[in-house]
Amino acid sequence: MVESAEILSQITDLQGESESIKDILDMEKSYAAEVATIMKQFLEQIGRSYVLDPSLFPRLGHGVKDVILTPQGVFFLAYNNGLTIARTVDDLSPESLIRVLERILPDVKGFLTERRQKLSARAQMLEKVAGELKRVPSLPRAPRQKASTA
Repeated sequence: MVESAEILSQITDLQGESESIKDILDMEKSYAAEVATIMKQFLEQIGRSYVLDPSLFPRLGHGVKDVILTPQGVFFLAYNNGLTIARTVDDLSPESLIRVLERILPDVKGFLTERRQKLSARAQMLEKVAGELKRVPSLPRAPRQKASTA
């Protein structure tokens, strides 16, 4: 009898763990969808494509030659046999999504940093020009000529 109580206790523990895993998988799926949506937005905003290593996508197998991620969040998978397939960021497994982010985020950060620096330099230059133009004395206006009537 004691053994069956222990077995039932272990089964109850297994049920609890299974429910926890199910809940975590649901959360993961929801967050992955949210991340994919945000990722597509920033890819479109920066307008860059990325050539990715096919090893980032282990479920694709060994026949993939090239993977290109477009600014629209579309992956073009070029296979060794000449076949090309398009998939979206939404199609990625959470693991692959994380791998892709790990690969592209440093480049995205560098791109945005460079863009901020260029914009900042341009704004500073315009600020200086505006200040200098304010110091230019105003020119006297030319006298207005009366329109001749015919």
